[in-house]
Amino acid sequence: MSIKTGRYGTVKWDAAPASPENPVEIASLNSWKLSEKTDYSDVTCFGDTNKVWVPGLPDFSGTLGGFWNSDNVVLFAAVKSPTPGFLSLAPNSTESSFKFEGLAYMDADIDCTIAVPKVSGTFKAAGPWNTPG
Repeated sequence: MSIKTGRYGTVKWDAAPASPENPVEIASLNSWKLSEKTDYSDVTCFGDTNKVWVPGLPDFSGTLGGFWNSDNVVLFAAVKSPTPGFLSLAPNSTESSFKFEGLAYMDADIDCTIAVPKVSGTFKAAGPWNTPG
């Protein structure tokens, strides 16, 4: 393993999550962020000398960012889906075994000014996720 550039990162989507064999790249994205923060419950009781926490489940959610590309509207099609799709995030496509993937619901925004229109989106897990390590 080694440190690699995010230059070759990918975001892929498959609307048919039952067989995610051919996810398609969501074009013109240049950033993604995945959060695996775990929920914690406060179980502090009388007499404790400090707060006490118990971990719950990790939350797989995140954001996407890039530019509008009228040749690829996969992101906006994903938003309209009433069912979750299969989302695959790779930090660097040259290391094909390192992906963060699972079922997800998608949201999207477009910010259009006189500059290049920017798109952004969020995703939330809709089932178990696979992660490296």
